[in-house]
Amino acid sequence: MRLFDVHCHLEDPSFDVDREEVITRAVRAGVLRMVTSPLGRDQVLRSLKIFSKNEHVLISAGMDPREFISKPKASELISLVRKIGDMIVAIGEVGLDYKIARTEAERAIQREVFREFIRLADSVNKPLVVHSRWAQRPVLRVLDEMYAVDVILHSFGGNETDVKFAAERDWFMSVPTSITYSANIRKVAKLVPDELLLLETDSPVMSPHRYGRNEPANLIISAIEIASIRGISTDELSDLTFSNSCKAYKVVF
Repeated sequence: MRLFDVHCHLEDPSFDVDREEVITRAVRAGVLRMVTSPLGRDQVLRSLKIFSKNEHVLISAGMDPREFISKPKASELISLVRKIGDMIVAIGEVGLDYKIARTEAERAIQREVFREFIRLADSVNKPLVVHSRWAQRPVLRVLDEMYAVDVILHSFGGNETDVKFAAERDWFMSVPTSITYSANIRKVAKLVPDELLLLETDSPVMSPHRYGRNEPANLIISAIEIASIRGISTDELSDLTFSNSCKAYKVVF
């Protein structure tokens, strides 16, 4: 079995004590590739030092959702990406977070910053990993207005109309390990077309056990759950999503 965790945060301080053991457990569980998403310039640079020689971990350069309304932070990250583009596989997570941005003025800035990252991803030919908390529909509108192509909707929680909208544009949708207790995520897991389905843990959060630290090895738990929902074997699901993940991130295994 081959599994691909398309979105996690292995650089997070909660893994400082046992990071190598966490990665080893993941590989033993069949998770052969993990994309970690450091947030901000400093964390991206730190991740490059930690993971540059690890064949199982790839890096996507993202920004903390709390800083989506910070133009200086965005410019800082964009400048870094243009320098180290060959060392990362994607841009993100970036996007909109309307739980954090409550006023229209803040949301307008988020949309402006989001557009800058969409342009960046296009210019460096990298997929865009999109955060969309409380903002699934606004995110889809901005992506569509910008003619975004290589898109991974991380931990996507849209409704049936949103899933159809994304699928019509061939945007990948990633299902998190919180599927074990989220009715909405279960619906998404059933609706996403085969060729656009991805799996993620979003470690260290979204544990399938609801509480405690999550880690990539737990991907097998959601894989079993999703396979059951879709009426296929876990092996079939793992092969399908591994292939999709390689395509989404433009990597060869």
